[in-house]
Amino acid sequence: MSVSTIAQMQQVIQNLSQLNTQGNTLETEISTGLKSQTYSGIAPQAAQLVNLNSVATQQQGFINTINIVNQQLGSMSLVTSNIATSVEQFASQLQTNAFNTTGATIQTQAQSLLAQIGDYLNTQGGEGYLFGGSDTTQAPFDAAGLPSPGDLTTPVNGAPPAGYYQGNDSIASAQIDNNLNVQYGVTADNSGFEQAIRVLNFLANSPPLDPTNATDVANVNTAQQMLSSAGTALQQLTSTIGLNQSELNTELTMHQQAQTMAQSNIGDITQADPATVITQLDTLQTQLEASYQSINMLQNLSLANYLK
Repeated sequence: MSVSTIAQMQQVIQNLSQLNTQGNTLETEISTGLKSQTYSGIAPQAAQLVNLNSVATQQQGFINTINIVNQQLGSMSLVTSNIATSVEQFASQLQTNAFNTTGATIQTQAQSLLAQIGDYLNTQGGEGYLFGGSDTTQAPFDAAGLPSPGDLTTPVNGAPPAGYYQGNDSIASAQIDNNLNVQYGVTADNSGFEQAIRVLNFLANSPPLDPTNATDVANVNTAQQMLSSAGTALQQLTSTIGLNQSELNTELTMHQQAQTMAQSNIGDITQADPATVITQLDTLQTQLEASYQSINMLQNLSLANYLK
């Protein structure tokens, strides 16, 4: 075999080795769905991929935070709505029930609703008690702090033993975007809750009411007006919470869109297209077959064969 033939043989073998390496790479792409197993395999776009992964991770963090806040606001909305409905129903029947001498007394009914409201205000979520401000570790409503008998004019939302509220005034906050922190939530000392609790506490501790007693009649009228006002305030509070959720959902949609775009770009960089890879493999197979044929032809070259 001549020197030139040996050189040709070496060149073909080198090409064959490169083709085999390319084939192995393409087969790995098909089996994993990835263009490369390392950043070096996509070196021209590695920096962009790192940035896109950072963006996707950050967006997921904001999405998780918004979902948690939304869940808490949803629970708060349910509580405020239920309390408002119960208070309004109690107010609508107060004129009749206050002086009723049969069945459950107004005192018993007020005690029952007061306990129910206390349980609602001590609702817990994944982050602790919902209505205690930033103090999520202890129940915000403590019935033991309510005055006995109490009156219709003195607020009862102070800290025990001067009132029922054990939370603080630091509203919860959350970061939902770069440089965007929002404060959210309702505390159990809100005036809507306080007014309803004050009236119910007064009625729960009052002696039997006399429809012929002018003071009792006046107190019942005042209590009804205050409860109706509290119910309206709590319905408005529910609407405000709903508005906050709507604003959060707008932010959520923006983050989801940004995350989807980042993930799509990541896929464009890292994901292998099966159809394209299979086509490349077919082409490579043809090249490999040609290389093997070249090797076989070169191996058969000799002076004797040439002279035949």
